[in-house]
Amino acid sequence: MRRSVGRLWDYDMLGGRYEEREFVATGSGSLHAGTVVKVGFRPGLDRSAAVELAARALWEAAEADSATGGPDMIRGIFPIVATITAQGWATVSDDELAERYRSIIEQAGQVVER
Repeated sequence: MRRSVGRLWDYDMLGGRYEEREFVATGSGSLHAGTVVKVGFRPGLDRSAAVELAARALWEAAEADSATGGPDMIRGIFPIVATITAQGWATVSDDELAERYRSIIEQAGQVVER
């Protein structure tokens, strides 16, 4: 059946397929990331707010879970974050993520390497 909206699916390790409504988090840090998204999500987020929420969720997951990779400010290595709209899929640049993570780190009261 064709719909005029995107659909979101979550797959478990045995291949079970579950359609989600608004968001989903998977992996070992998903409890932490999912909590951040659950608290901050609201329908109609603009691109900036959605990218900020994703970056914050990934940050919190990496802080709480040793198997979740977070940003490496010294080496300039960042998680892959992308946006999906009616116009297509696009990655968020490392430069934009670096600025967002600097802000998150400063809010957390940690030292920022530039």
